[in-house]
Amino acid sequence: MFHATDFVVGMDNFENLIVHPKPHSNYYWLYHKVRKKKIQFFVLDNRKNVIYTCQVTLIKKEGHTKFTPRLHFTIRDREKPGKPIVEKAIKAKDEKRLRNLKASVNLGECHENYWKLISFLKHMADLDVPDESFSLMKKSREELERAFSQLDPGVAKSLVKGVAQGISLTEQDLNEILHRKQKLQEFEKALEDNRVEAYWRQFFYENKWIFGYGLNYVILDSSGQAYAGGKRYDGTGGQNPDNIAVTRGNVKFTVVIEIKTAVTPLVGDREVRNGAWSLSQELTDAIAQIQANTDTWNTEGARTKGNQRELESKQGVYTITPKGIVVIGCLRSLEHPDKIETFQRFRRSLSNPEIITYDELYDRAKYIVEHA
Repeated sequence: MFHATDFVVGMDNFENLIVHPKPHSNYYWLYHKVRKKKIQFFVLDNRKNVIYTCQVTLIKKEGHTKFTPRLHFTIRDREKPGKPIVEKAIKAKDEKRLRNLKASVNLGECHENYWKLISFLKHMADLDVPDESFSLMKKSREELERAFSQLDPGVAKSLVKGVAQGISLTEQDLNEILHRKQKLQEFEKALEDNRVEAYWRQFFYENKWIFGYGLNYVILDSSGQAYAGGKRYDGTGGQNPDNIAVTRGNVKFTVVIEIKTAVTPLVGDREVRNGAWSLSQELTDAIAQIQANTDTWNTEGARTKGNQRELESKQGVYTITPKGIVVIGCLRSLEHPDKIETFQRFRRSLSNPEIITYDELYDRAKYIVEHA
């Protein structure tokens, strides 16, 4: 039925094939070492009236050490084995789309054997077959390598170690790490540019992970202007903290946040006595403001029926003597040790609110990025 120069895919053994040692110019063919015959056609399917075949030609360009394959698919008439069917009419509903098509070879009937042949060619050591054509694995690997190249070497090493220990790493995880690295750079630049309060409110809302680590808070309000309550009958006097946040856990509690700028002074300009400096007006005002906001939120804002239903019923969030946080200034602005000691003694003496400086938050974000 078949010639000795035919190789029937699915029946014959690929292990018997080698590259024919004698080239014709720079063209080579596959050779059956048992039959001692050059393979002329790979038979992909044997039908009642037709035979699906593929002719494989190998080319080795000058100066190259590997071959590149050329494939020629044909459907052959069983009564006239040497004659390919090219005059067969092609029928389609949309004739306009196929008006330039002169011949067609549909491998749908023999797709399994087709991929067996492709797999054999792909894994031949002497063949140069582009992986991009047949494998998605290499593309994924290259994307991961590009992503890893953007990471800090210490982070990349930690990730590899974690994966080796069985910790799963998804594409979303990697994108989140890269996103945080980018946002850390934005944080640093914003500190240099002395951004205004409105910018920082939005920045911290969009980057909740900075507050989440260690502080363990998640900012709730996207607008940055939550209403705590306290309006008089004429509509004046309402209090609006910069953000309402919640703690993490099965039972959550609200936190009130007041955000000033990174250049807001922390201490005053005079030494009240030896080694002790005055506090800045902006700092004491921020503390008085957030203490009023937390008290009002505790007694009024969180007690309204609407807020109670939203926070307790839907989100499991409770308000019980809420904690306050003031984000203000930078420690590096305190150029004298006495000023640092004055500021630290003052904030340690407060039970509420907690005072956090911008450079402390930045160092916290940097630690998260570098230790992932």
